[in-house]
Amino acid sequence: MMKINVLVISKLEKNLDAMKRMIDDEEIVVLGDSPGGAQALNKIENVSPDMVIMFLGAGDTDVLSLTERIILNRPRTHVILLVEYMDVDILQKSIKVGAHNVIEFPTSPKEFAEYIKSVYHNESIRINSLNEKQNIAWMSRVVTVFGAKGGLGKTTIATNLAVKLAEKGKKVALIDLDLQFGDIHIFLDIEPSDTISEFVQQVFTPNIDSVRSYMTVHSSGVHVLCAPKSPEYAELVSAEKVQSLLSVLRTYYDYVIIDTPPSFTDVTITAIESSSTILFVTGLDISILKNSKLSLSLMDSLQQRDKVRLIVNRAVDMSSITVEDVQKIIGCPIWAKIPSDYKVAVTALNRGVPFVISSPGSTLSQSVSIVAGALISGADNFDIQFSSNKKIKAFGEGRKLFRLFKRRNEIV
Repeated sequence: MMKINVLVISKLEKNLDAMKRMIDDEEIVVLGDSPGGAQALNKIENVSPDMVIMFLGAGDTDVLSLTERIILNRPRTHVILLVEYMDVDILQKSIKVGAHNVIEFPTSPKEFAEYIKSVYHNESIRINSLNEKQNIAWMSRVVTVFGAKGGLGKTTIATNLAVKLAEKGKKVALIDLDLQFGDIHIFLDIEPSDTISEFVQQVFTPNIDSVRSYMTVHSSGVHVLCAPKSPEYAELVSAEKVQSLLSVLRTYYDYVIIDTPPSFTDVTITAIESSSTILFVTGLDISILKNSKLSLSLMDSLQQRDKVRLIVNRAVDMSSITVEDVQKIIGCPIWAKIPSDYKVAVTALNRGVPFVISSPGSTLSQSVSIVAGALISGADNFDIQFSSNKKIKAFGEGRKLFRLFKRRNEIV
């Protein structure tokens, strides 16, 4: 388990006590405290904290001076400034000395813990990127996970993929756009204080800081924007709001993973049109394949078919429909197959721990890791392996198979 070592600094004993009381998380360790000045510098030198949290009062030039010295001379020690009331003057002075993690005193330990973890995660990525001379990805990849029917495992794939990408050192946002019945928070065992419905009601011109303040940080480092807590709030989230949200997110995160409902709402279509890649999930069930075929036709109408990467979930040949039949029936090449492992998947869900964390050696985890690797490497393209004549034949065989299955299963 990751441990974040912090040092708290304030001239006033009551502020030190208040800050220490507000830090109540097993992943955050308070190494000590200091009133500031030379004593604080000595303590920082001796204990090498990951983070220094200081209380900044009005006109407190000593704290600003100490902040500047830490930022310039100890770039691996991150600084958070706490203020009683936020105003323009305090922000300007903080920015002038290089501090950009400035917040009003938190209202709850959970809120504070999430903020500390978020700052630590982001600042660590920034420092590592500088050291490793990594290329900066100015625009992220937006990956929408879609399926034409409920129960396909879309949320399982979306959550585990997001966590796996974060494990690979990527900045990842996970957005739950199943606005009525989204349950990403259950899969990740998090209890969000705010959701996308609060965000759209309270933020009119979003920026990355305002968006992140409504997100919950998972222990993996994934930033999660959860679905509304009750279905009636879904109508508050418009397609225009979602478009604005995604525009902001893609300038900051490496990957934005979107979970969607099994229907073409205005919000879902906005996500699809904003995506770099659409992971289209299907299964070995004739009713699922019927809906998948219809949905892919709609993707054609929306001119989004070229983004589609077909994933067959629970890919095990146990029925009259095989994995090979899927491509023929719906006329789309298979990009990836996720095996069936009910025990691993359900155990992970019930525990609220993604299986890429709880069962990293399982075939499920390995398959998701392959998908994540393909996205990172850019190897998410494919060439259909048959000529135009064979393509027509394949589609003809698909229609023939579909008519056969339709008669057998009395699909209307």
